[in-house]
Amino acid sequence: MATVREIYQYLDGLAPFSLQMDFDNAGFLVGRGDRTVDKVLVSLDITEEVVAEAAQLGCQLIVSHHPVIFFPAKSVTDATPDGRILLSLVEHNIAAVCAHTNLDAAQGGVNVCLAQALELTDLEQLHQDGVDRSGQPYGIGRVGNVSANNSLSAGEYAAFVKEKLHAAGVRFADGGKPVRRVA
Repeated sequence: MATVREIYQYLDGLAPFSLQMDFDNAGFLVGRGDRTVDKVLVSLDITEEVVAEAAQLGCQLIVSHHPVIFFPAKSVTDATPDGRILLSLVEHNIAAVCAHTNLDAAQGGVNVCLAQALELTDLEQLHQDGVDRSGQPYGIGRVGNVSANNSLSAGEYAAFVKEKLHAAGVRFADGGKPVRRVA
C-alpha cells in the first residue's frame, strides 16, 4: 500500500507540480502525507457529492483535476460550499491531491489526451511555457489538423466532438467555414 505522499510524488513524476501556472493551486492540498491509501477516487472536481461518494466507498484519497482550494480560504465553516467540502474531507479523513494546469501542460497530459481523443494529426504545442526538468518543452494547449476528410462543417465537427468525448452536449457557433485545424 502507498501513502498519500507517495502517490503525490508519483503524480509529480508524471506531471510535475512545478509546471503549474502562477494563478493555479495544484498539489497536495488536504490531509496527512503519511496516511496509507487503499482506495482512490478520481474526479474532475471535488464537490460535496464527490466527497460523500469517496466516504461511502471507503477511499482515503481523492485525486482531482480542479483544485479543491483555489482561492485563499478566509474561513472553513458549513456556511459555504467550499467550507462544507473541506470540512467533509477532514471529517472523513480523506486527503486531496489536485493536478490542474501542471497536468494540462505536461507531455502526455490532458491536452494531449484530448487531442488524441479527437484524432487530431500533426499535433503541435500551442504555446511553449518552458522546459521541464527532463528537458522536454511544456505548455498549455495543443493544436492539430482534423483527420477525417481533412475538413468538416462546424455542425459535423461538433457532433464528432460530442461522440468522441461522450459529452451530453456541445455548443458551437457556425462561422460558415469548414473546420480543418483545431486548438
